[in-house]
Amino acid sequence: MHKLPPLLLAVLLLAALLPAQTTAPKPSPGENKFDEPAASRLLLQLNEALQGHSQKKMLDLFDLAHMKEGEQFKQQVSSFFAQAESIRAHLNLAGTATENSQTTLAVDAEIEVEPSNGALPWRRQERVSFQVAGNSGQWKFIGMQPRSFFATGP
Repeated sequence: MHKLPPLLLAVLLLAALLPAQTTAPKPSPGENKFDEPAASRLLLQLNEALQGHSQKKMLDLFDLAHMKEGEQFKQQVSSFFAQAESIRAHLNLAGTATENSQTTLAVDAEIEVEPSNGALPWRRQERVSFQVAGNSGQWKFIGMQPRSFFATGP
């Protein structure tokens, strides 16, 4: 019987334990589906963009090209941020609904704004619906009602 050197023996044992070919895991069928955790992540990003006073991060969450009157919405958001010194937001997912491959989020939203012009702070609270589109985790808002939620002033 022939003895193998310890190093060669270790390499052979390691090679035997490793799979011959590694493959990437296949995505599960539900990964391409918009679900409640995906909705919560999207709303958290929106909340962080508002409170971080980041107009760019907020608008990046919207697919303005596929949004009805997307350019007007962009201008409205720009005006909103320009007139707000600080923003506090509370976004609570109240439910999701999918109809004809269109997903809508019902959100109980509250926003508190301290204006940059020194006027008194104001608050707005209402149910807002967001329409969502995308795939493979790249979800974006493509609609929002009422848009007046991001209007300037009380």
